Amino acid sequence: MYDFTIQKQMLDVTLDLLKENNLLEVSTLGGGTALAAYYFNHRYSTDIDIFIYAKENKTHLLKPSNWNDNINTKMKDIGFTGNFRHNDIYTEIVIDTNSKIQFFDVIKKSKEPFNKVDLWGYNLYIDSIEEIIAKKIYYRGDIGNSRDLFDIAIALHNDALIFRKMILKKEKIIDLYKTVVSINNSDELKALYLEEIDLMNPNKQYSLLAKNAISYLSTFLENICASYEINYDLSNEDYMVIESETYSSLDN
Repeated sequence: MYDFTIQKQMLDVTLDLLKENNLLEVSTLGGGTALAAYYFNHRYSTDIDIFIYAKENKTHLLKPSNWNDNINTKMKDIGFTGNFRHNDIYTEIVIDTNSKIQFFDVIKKSKEPFNKVDLWGYNLYIDSIEEIIAKKIYYRGDIGNSRDLFDIAIALHNDALIFRKMILKKEKIIDLYKTVVSINNSDELKALYLEEIDLMNPNKQYSLLAKNAISYLSTFLENICASYEINYDLSNEDYMVIESETYSSLDN
């Protein structure tokens, strides 16, 4: 449904860059593009997000000043004109106004963080669904990006036990809940969410969740956070029942 031709070209040079620096075996493709292109095909995504699970920070190796001629040529071919950013934990290579290649030094946020798969003709490591979602909650759960909330809703409906597979403190889940509630209580923010989701051209297969992700997450997380308050450890069955009843209550 979605044309990921540009992202495939970006991934090609990214893998070359990782190989050049002996980082292929400790690096994964993650983020929204991994979720959309490999797992769900639920929306369009532009960036290539690479997560490096090394014992020490490695992103400094990937700066343009360290590229060989092959990498330089391939980067120019896909539109790179010299715009990049670097700090202690990430390097970002800007391809155009919509597309970036980003490298992050990370530690895992889930019990099974990645698998090796075939994608676009490449055999590579890719973050598991729960790892992708855990990172979104850990790093941006208090922000409420529309694409993240849609992704979380899709992943949760796909696997009601996904929260049990993450390595996150309860405070991160509570932060996400507070964010979702604040959006759910604001007509302006809910309208903005729908406007931004429309721009992503969500797959019609997921139209119900695309439209109702905010209320869906709000209700589900209300139950989860209530269990925290009374120090009750939800069972697998509890999670599945809560998700099923929450989804069934959505307005078509």
